[in-house]
Amino acid sequence: MKLLFFLIKRLLISKKSSAVFRITNLITILSLSLGVASLNIVLSSIAGFESAISQKLSDLNGYSTINHLFEDEFDSSDYENSTPNHGIQYLEKYALLKSRNNTQNIILNGYSSVDIGKINLFKNDNLELKENYIIISSQLANKLSVEVGDEVAIFNPAYLDELSNNSRFIFLKIKYLYDSGIVEYDLRQVFINLNILQDFYNVENKISGWITTDINKQIVVDYPFYEINVFERYANLFDWINTQKWPIFFIFSMITIVSFFGLLSSLSILFDEKKFNFSILNIYGLPNSSISKIFIVQSMILAFLGSFLGLIISYFFILFQNEFHFISIAQNIYFVDYLPMDFNYLNSFYLILISVIFSAIFSFISVTNFIKIEPIDVLRNK
Repeated sequence: MKLLFFLIKRLLISKKSSAVFRITNLITILSLSLGVASLNIVLSSIAGFESAISQKLSDLNGYSTINHLFEDEFDSSDYENSTPNHGIQYLEKYALLKSRNNTQNIILNGYSSVDIGKINLFKNDNLELKENYIIISSQLANKLSVEVGDEVAIFNPAYLDELSNNSRFIFLKIKYLYDSGIVEYDLRQVFINLNILQDFYNVENKISGWITTDINKQIVVDYPFYEINVFERYANLFDWINTQKWPIFFIFSMITIVSFFGLLSSLSILFDEKKFNFSILNIYGLPNSSISKIFIVQSMILAFLGSFLGLIISYFFILFQNEFHFISIAQNIYFVDYLPMDFNYLNSFYLILISVIFSAIFSFISVTNFIKIEPIDVLRNK
């Protein structure tokens, strides 16, 4: 074994090796590194994008909602023994929002003054949603030509035809303007005090369900309630992400595999340059299995160096992308304004392992042809 590693060391770093052999080894390492780097960047992009989307959607309406199987609104006091131990009470209603200049169909989200600050969208803003306040988005404020401090009217769709009914609308003052980055969400979602919403729709003490914001907190939900998380709520979106994932992964995997063919060139040049030396060693008793190991171990070393260098390249690329956002995307389409990337150390280990295994397979196939050459023929032609 010591002889084996001694020979490999002499072959790889010997100053007597030809320039062609050294350049070929360098090109092999660089091609492998670029292939592995591109594959790891793609994997990190897919993982980072999926993670960012799920986090973005969780920030808007929580990670999951807990609702009743048979009722849109219910009195939580009727289910004291089966209600969740954790969660934010909310009530959701459709309404019409009107300013002096424009009108918009909206979804009213009712939260208590204490619970509104627990929603990730407002977590850092120290908001208090008092009874005469309303929170709308900057997009909706621009459409309605209003600003913080202005009053807007909320109309109950059930009473729009009853012009003499004063309970069909209420006036609320704009407390805060938010910006989620998703235009469709911003133009529809409005937040008001839970008690005001219950009174306005005459559903005293009733709620639509609970919202959970902690992805790591396990909640036991009993009948007649059910939980739906962000992945289930936006199943079509995540199915689309998974659909795009595999073709991209396959294409870049093929690019990486093609880079392994550079090993064949390196091994061919190695054997052509050192076949006389191998023949001498074979005549003096070095078996063909040991010569095969020299080729295989050398290719594995090259694969390890190339894949490791590729991971370093991808790591710094991902680091710079997440810091400086030089690859930007349309936020109104993809929900984020840059391509997020998530470097995964376990995936990196697998890439190195697979690279080394592939190199061993490629070199083993090529070695079976090299060792068929008779040493006496090599010496005679020398």
